[in-house]
Amino acid sequence: MRHEWLEYVQRLSWDTPITVALTSATVGSVIALAWITASNARRRKRQRRDTALELALSLEGHARACRTMMHKAVWALTASSAHARHEICKDVTIPSFVFPDKLDWQVLSQKAISELREYPAMVHAAREHLEAFREFGEPAEFCWQVEFECAKAAMSALVLARATRRRFGTATWKPGARDSAIERELSDFIANAEARRKASLQEPTRFAFEQKLEVDPIVARTNGIAASV
Repeated sequence: MRHEWLEYVQRLSWDTPITVALTSATVGSVIALAWITASNARRRKRQRRDTALELALSLEGHARACRTMMHKAVWALTASSAHARHEICKDVTIPSFVFPDKLDWQVLSQKAISELREYPAMVHAAREHLEAFREFGEPAEFCWQVEFECAKAAMSALVLARATRRRFGTATWKPGARDSAIERELSDFIANAEARRKASLQEPTRFAFEQKLEVDPIVARTNGIAASV
């Protein structure tokens, strides 16, 4: 059977109508398949860019909301009365965050999805930490903690938004005049806050050391008096 088929193919002329028809159909199918594949690839790339843009815009919006909350925490600290500070502090916390509902996550890579979904979880954990701090901490210290956590969340959101735009070929963010220096402001605030926290952690140790220096001479004099007696 195989030999008969080979003999038939060898006898088949390329200029016969059936050969021309088969060749044309094959070429047409290949071209159509290539066009469909390219069209699907372009559509999928466009969907990825649109989804990435929505994600980046939501992250950048949350960064601005966090910066506004930082100002609100400062206003709470400078309120004229204790009652006013208490009322303002009730609403001071990291703004909640969720990505928009209608997003086509399937067009993104699994790695990108994992990195993006970590941000809402991080915000939720920070909010829970602040609520525990609100219950047991001093109002002034709580407001400072809110300001610090908001700055960190805002900075993380901007970094993630910039990485998302770059990864999927979306246009870079062009903030207005109000937000032109937001990253530098956040970076400076976080650096100063970290330095303040480090100094506050070292303060008890330094205080205990100074107390020991003050007590040691007294103990020495007491021992000397006891020995002379």
